[in-house]
Amino acid sequence: MKVEPSLTPQQTKAESVWFERGGTFLSGWDFSPVGFSKALVLLALLGLVIRIGFFVEHSHSPSFGVPTLDQKYYDTVARMIVAGDDLHGLHGYKPLLYPIFLAACYRLGGGWGIDLAIFLQHLLGVATALLVAHLGARLFRNRLAGIIGGILFIIAPLPLCFEGELLVESSYTFLICATLLAHFAAVSRRGVSAAVWWIAAGGLLALAAQERSNVLIFASVYPLLAIGRVWVLRRWESWFPLLGLTGILAMMIPWGVINARQSDRFQLIPGAGGVNLYLGNKRTATGMTAGQESRVLYAERYEDPIEIWSRQEYESAARVQGRSPENNPAAISSYWTQRALAEIKADPGRWIKLMLKKSWLMIWNKEIPNNKSFSFEQKESFWLCWLPVRWVCLFALAPLGIWAALKFGHRERLFVLLVFLIFYSAGNIIFFISDRYRYPLWPAMAVIAGGAIWALFRVLATRRITALLWVAVSVGIMAVISLPDWFAVKLPTFARDYLFRSMAWYEKGRYAEALADVDRSLALDPDDASALQQRGNALVGLNRLADACLAYQQMLQSNPQEARTWNNLGAAFDALGRTEEALAAFQRAIECQPPSRNAFLGITFICLRAGQLDEASRALEQFEKLGSSPDPVSLALRSLLERRRGHIPMADKLERQARSLDERAAQWAIGQATRLIVQ
Repeated sequence: MKVEPSLTPQQTKAESVWFERGGTFLSGWDFSPVGFSKALVLLALLGLVIRIGFFVEHSHSPSFGVPTLDQKYYDTVARMIVAGDDLHGLHGYKPLLYPIFLAACYRLGGGWGIDLAIFLQHLLGVATALLVAHLGARLFRNRLAGIIGGILFIIAPLPLCFEGELLVESSYTFLICATLLAHFAAVSRRGVSAAVWWIAAGGLLALAAQERSNVLIFASVYPLLAIGRVWVLRRWESWFPLLGLTGILAMMIPWGVINARQSDRFQLIPGAGGVNLYLGNKRTATGMTAGQESRVLYAERYEDPIEIWSRQEYESAARVQGRSPENNPAAISSYWTQRALAEIKADPGRWIKLMLKKSWLMIWNKEIPNNKSFSFEQKESFWLCWLPVRWVCLFALAPLGIWAALKFGHRERLFVLLVFLIFYSAGNIIFFISDRYRYPLWPAMAVIAGGAIWALFRVLATRRITALLWVAVSVGIMAVISLPDWFAVKLPTFARDYLFRSMAWYEKGRYAEALADVDRSLALDPDDASALQQRGNALVGLNRLADACLAYQQMLQSNPQEARTWNNLGAAFDALGRTEEALAAFQRAIECQPPSRNAFLGITFICLRAGQLDEASRALEQFEKLGSSPDPVSLALRSLLERRRGHIPMADKLERQARSLDERAAQWAIGQATRLIVQ
């Protein structure tokens, strides 16, 4: 790999253009074009080694391939897409781009679909590091600065951690970096080429917004840059950046048609901005990830709990006001936006203090948990533990990097990057702060930090004491801002992390480990109703049915309208032979709103066992009304009912139909019913 000295600061304009077209360097030590290509290959190899090592380690973790919370939502939607199910039940809450990506992985990978998706996300992490290198090379007009930035990103543990989760972050951040690179290209072009690049840049921005709409705040760069150019240059071409808005619209229109699959109307971007605005600014907000304020009534299919809660609260408020609730995400979002503004007006002084706290949380070195705690994942992983780059490393180097870009780099590209960092951060502050929402800033911060380290090499080479002192002071000030806990923030315990890991153990049939982890969770948070239900599930898996009943009953003391828990309690009672108590529990489960479909099956099984065929048929009819038809479980049970009545040809026909739809589901239903009838 060839490293050559820079040209002198007195280089000509022609030499600057030559660099832009692939010449040598502007200032500082740099790679030749061939050397840069080799460095990119080595950077990719380093990223692959780290990610393959982490992938192998992660694949042995109980949580690997077991989605929870937001991951479960995306997994559910992807499987609905693969199955061709009706998506209108999703209510247009979240964009479909990432579920479509997952669905493609599931189709290609079959039973290994989740593994394929995670592996591809790791490849996207490597690709993002390469984009960081290109961004740095173009910003600082120096390829070495770009490679350093790419290394800083590739050896950062937080991006690696999120690449291993079924979340939008890895693909979303990759699209953001591709968008920034397109904007870097657009600012350097003139004439028709510039117009095309601005439209393409806007289109990429809109595509990224189909994973998370927050990034649309970056569209403010178009009017800002256009006004600045008009002010300085006074040329009609200065308005070209506004073509980015055209690119956004051109990309959004077809996505509006796609998004209509999950709502009743044309929808440019699904989102839950209103409820998130409320949760991030209500008078009890802490500035960190917030949950809903009351119990959520779940259906059998997993849905996002915030979405369920926000919809239920909106519908309740509309009925109180004598209005019919609209099945419209925009109406729900508007309702919550008004509630958020009312919260701010009620105590503006408190809200200002909250904004100051959230502004500091954005630059705090600690990673604030969203679904899972990065600190928990880090202590469990060799790779996440030893990778050295933390947020404070990037933050402390930012002033030096910005100075280097102003002095040696491309100023309009720096402007683009700073608009993204500042406006995107402001968008997070308006809502709430978490590691997931700060993650998209890591590549841009790595770009600036790469230039800072390159500039530091130059300062060290010149041995200018004044410059070195300035660097030390700036780094020290930024570290003092970022490292201490200035607001005495109390981060959540690992209770939820142990709970999620317990759920993963349970999914994999490791019930003893599931019980041990949920007990750790309850030791940290004894009042967590979800943990109590999970403890009951683990005890059922261990065949400790009496203890499981006690756990379910304890959970129902705080959440008496949780249909799933009543159903589980009924199943445990039934397995213990306490039939009357089982029927009572199943009855409570079907009286909840929404009711448990499985509870109708439980009643059907008990009635079949007792020979109460008419009662079994009525319970089965109620089960069928709550789901799509034809249902393989329902058909299998219908076949048993007909067989018990002596209608053998009809029974055989129904059983064949059930098995043709889903052999495993039909076999399960027949096996369960047969076992219960024999008892």
